[in-house]
Amino acid sequence: MKKKLNILIIHSIGEFSGSLKSLEEYLSIIKKKYNFYFLTPSGVSAKRLKKYGQVIKTSGLCKFDNSILGHYNGLRWLILIREIFLVFPTLISVLLIKKKIKNIDIIHFNEITLVPTIFIFKFFFNVPFILHCRILFKKNNYIGKKICRYLKKNIFEIIAIDNDVKKSLPHYLNVKVVRNILYNFKKRKKKKYFQNGYINLGYIGSYLKYKGLEDLVKVFNKLKKEKKKIRLYLAGNFIPTKWYGRFFASNNIDSKLINSKNIINLGHLNNVEDFYKQIDVICFPSYLNALGRQIFEAGLYKIPSIVCLKKNYADSFVNNKTGLSFKQPGDLKKLQNIINYLYLNKKKIIQMGNNAQKLINKNHSVNLNLKKLENIYFKCTKNAKR
Repeated sequence: MKKKLNILIIHSIGEFSGSLKSLEEYLSIIKKKYNFYFLTPSGVSAKRLKKYGQVIKTSGLCKFDNSILGHYNGLRWLILIREIFLVFPTLISVLLIKKKIKNIDIIHFNEITLVPTIFIFKFFFNVPFILHCRILFKKNNYIGKKICRYLKKNIFEIIAIDNDVKKSLPHYLNVKVVRNILYNFKKRKKKKYFQNGYINLGYIGSYLKYKGLEDLVKVFNKLKKEKKKIRLYLAGNFIPTKWYGRFFASNNIDSKLINSKNIINLGHLNNVEDFYKQIDVICFPSYLNALGRQIFEAGLYKIPSIVCLKKNYADSFVNNKTGLSFKQPGDLKKLQNIINYLYLNKKKIIQMGNNAQKLINKNHSVNLNLKKLENIYFKCTKNAKR
């Protein structure tokens, strides 16, 4: 009988997140093929990952954020003091892993922000490291260049979730694209649009400014004043502020903005299918110049998207075909014009929704992307035997 591989997955976020959800999609299919172990902070992630394998909890892991979300300037450099203190729980985690897991074949890091943890683990484990990149990286600054050179020497395989993320990393890293899959979603053949004569806009995710939710709410309120038959559904939550967050401006939007009778705030949902059944257009006017997981989920349900992107990526989003985009983050007028256009052209919503589903089924194929991931695991073990 073939021995199962022992794979340690290191996930740095204790709260619920898109990266956790995407990880679970793969685990739900391949959990019986491998012995999975997880290192993650205490919280929602630890509870959810229990059903896929043994979980080792930690009070924190060292991180450094050189992604487009990372903003180390002024007082925010003080955040690095926290990362220095997190060296100790990271080292304790190493000892716990050594004690509880006898033979590890592969260590899979679930985000590029874990580079300091990778550096520490490299001293204690001589097994192939896989790095999963889920956010756009700043490769051209001094620190970015140093990190990439380090990754070239110390990471066996780097995975990007799409071509956008791949292009944010240097060519010499030979990054492989393994897209997020939507295995746990039930494909609906029929979509009921415009319930009760309304166009139903939707936003799902954390209630953060940089994701464009504040802009969306402001535009929605303007359109409601014009007596348009539109509704806005929200599904998600505010991000808890850590102790050090008191020193910096919060990324959360003002909660008063969404306390309106015209906005249907569903909060965090365990079953997001109910959310997608109620909306006609998904909105993600973020400041990240990237597509969120919700765009792919919505596409599976024949729901087109409104996004903020500087250019199209044909494998993920095609402007005027699978949705509508604008280039400048925070351009409220452009966002309002797009929603107005769809309000007057309802057939366009249906047409783009059909196109979105076709694109998602093509590029986010479960079998295709699962095979890519398993080939990487196989390649790791083959290399280790040499």
